[in-house]
Amino acid sequence: MWKKGRIRKTNPPKFTLCYNNGTVELPKLKNPPPLLRQLLHQHPQSKHFVENIRGYNMMFSFTSMGGKIDRSINQGRGPYTFKIGGQNVHLIGSLLPMDENPPKFAQLYIYDTNEEVRNRKTYVGSSNQQQFLDDLIRSLKEMIYQHNLLAATFRMTRDRIALDNSGDVKMRLINHRDTDRRTYNLPTASEVAALVVGDIGITLEKRDIIIEKQCGTLNRISELHPSYLALQYPLLFPYSEDGFRLGITYSETSLRASTSANPRYKLTMREWFAYQIQDQPSTIEAPTLLLAGRLFTVLCRWLYYN
Repeated sequence: MWKKGRIRKTNPPKFTLCYNNGTVELPKLKNPPPLLRQLLHQHPQSKHFVENIRGYNMMFSFTSMGGKIDRSINQGRGPYTFKIGGQNVHLIGSLLPMDENPPKFAQLYIYDTNEEVRNRKTYVGSSNQQQFLDDLIRSLKEMIYQHNLLAATFRMTRDRIALDNSGDVKMRLINHRDTDRRTYNLPTASEVAALVVGDIGITLEKRDIIIEKQCGTLNRISELHPSYLALQYPLLFPYSEDGFRLGITYSETSLRASTSANPRYKLTMREWFAYQIQDQPSTIEAPTLLLAGRLFTVLCRWLYYN
């Protein structure tokens, strides 16, 4: 895709699909943690991991996928068909499951962490548990807890709830960013999420997500929230890197050259994704997305339907 993104018969070559003639300038993706890099490249368990990467990612996802599911296909005959109509959405529940309900998704970072590996395997379904390796799940868990800011915040929330389970504890997933990702590649912990004890106050922004301590409702995560992709794909964004958000501007060179005939100066979602998923030289960007196999395919399907 790298060569196909350039304009032919130009010297030096110009790239429109990913760079949009040089107007798109985004921060380089950081190389993945050593364990993930080895699993995607050369590791005794690489083949197993890549073949089952969607299941391992689902074990550690903070959000679930929702949509209008058509269950009328096949009626028990023929190959299984999963059909969704309309827009796909990502949802997140409360910090703790309702009474007598098993923990799911983000709740697995807080509830019954002494049995975390078993709980994560149980969630993917009883018929699939045998294909996932306990030692690998433990290693991925430690990697995520060490590097992922969202996971660190959920662990902090777990400790706060354990200290005072009767307290009114909430988590706030912050939408606004004060820093430019071209200068600061990774967000800080205080920019990603915050623990709220008591009332929310007046600092809540429109797209901030408030996760209650325990309730039976689900919150939809806006696709414009910077943590949207990191919540659903922790193995593609292991540091909880920001995804697309409103307000990302074109490069400084492009802004200086802008004219009244072309007044637009902010990136669109399409331009952001086009830049990230193109096969660029390894000196420019870490190849985590492209090496993720079937998990990368899932992300591309989401992009197609949205």
